[in-house]
Amino acid sequence: MGSGPADHGSLFQAAAEVLDGDVHDTAAGPVVIVDRLYPVDHAHGLVRVGDVEGRALAAHPDLALIGGRPEPCGANARGLVFLDLETTGLAGGAGTYALLVGCAYFEAAGFRVRQFFLPAYQHERPLLDAVAGLVAGSAGVVSYNGKSFDVPVLETRYHFNRLVPPFDDLAHVDMLHVARRFWRGAPAAPGAWPDTDSCRLSALERVLFGVRRVGDVPGFEIPGRYFDFMRSGDAAPLEPVFEHNRLDLLSLALMTARVLQVLDGAPARSSSARESLAAGRLHDRAGRRATAECCYRDAVDRSRRERGQDTSLVRTEALRALALRLRRDGRYDEAADCWGRLATEPSATPGTRREALQALAIHYEHRTTDLDQARRYARLSLAERVGTGGMEAGRYRLARIDRKLARRAPGPDEPGCTTRLPQL
Repeated sequence: MGSGPADHGSLFQAAAEVLDGDVHDTAAGPVVIVDRLYPVDHAHGLVRVGDVEGRALAAHPDLALIGGRPEPCGANARGLVFLDLETTGLAGGAGTYALLVGCAYFEAAGFRVRQFFLPAYQHERPLLDAVAGLVAGSAGVVSYNGKSFDVPVLETRYHFNRLVPPFDDLAHVDMLHVARRFWRGAPAAPGAWPDTDSCRLSALERVLFGVRRVGDVPGFEIPGRYFDFMRSGDAAPLEPVFEHNRLDLLSLALMTARVLQVLDGAPARSSSARESLAAGRLHDRAGRRATAECCYRDAVDRSRRERGQDTSLVRTEALRALALRLRRDGRYDEAADCWGRLATEPSATPGTRREALQALAIHYEHRTTDLDQARRYARLSLAERVGTGGMEAGRYRLARIDRKLARRAPGPDEPGCTTRLPQL
């Protein structure tokens, strides 16, 4: 038996009461909104909401380095909107609904989380209208894997309802990609759980902020809890889902602030070799060569003091990035020193080692004209048995060096010299 409008109305009211929200009547219909304010003195693990720049994040000049567009900070400045969905399925697609759309932003009083809930599929349009009104007035969207999942899911729902998605002209920062640069393989914080080498948001918040969730609902349970609510009308099992969503948004916002803080003061504000390396690459891409070089050098130095499986890999990546930076700046001798260190780095992959040896062969052949050293490194590069890429060029280089050596006239003290010194 289908549910009538009265049943829907009571369902909305019951959900709003249990979830401590409100039913908002709009021109398109009712929508349940749960509103929470985390004041500036609220502690999320070891970090307070007031410890970060908050509303000024949208105007931060380094926002452009991670995919945003900085906007002037004034009295009527638009802030960033942090976005996170809970859906009826984890695979996406046309049959996936956004049962909960969490939107959050900083304001003068703290960090506000506004959650839009869908008690019945028939009332999806007012939810989408309400979300569009909030998102459209922002300086940009920040998500976690939102470019691959959250935004495509919402765009599909907007199109199904013949509505224009509000994301087309907005900058979108996907912090998952940024997190992989800054914290992939990050060492576990004291007391953290053992799976902190992943880039899941709940894992990173333990490492970065010391947050350890208790009683958190696993993501795969959320669709089932929602379907139970639609059958029974009991919204109580959904309260942990809303709390899960709020914690995700808090961690996402503080993580964004953390990255911008590191970029602003790199490498001094970096707390690990991986952070310095990530900051260096972003500054390098922006043409800030001196800052990038400082970050790469700091990453090499820090990696020698840090422990963990990731440190040797970071050192290898930082040495390579530094060598390329120095070579592009025309500082060939310094670059050769980095290539030499990289060639003897135990953690370097065969491909990286071959690249370093080839760079040394080129340096000694063309820049210092030390053909003996050039030949040595050319032979060593060919000895690295990894794939076939570069092998033909390497063999050609070695043959060219051999021809140059063959044409070189031996000196009077070298074996094979036939030149007679004149008698006095």
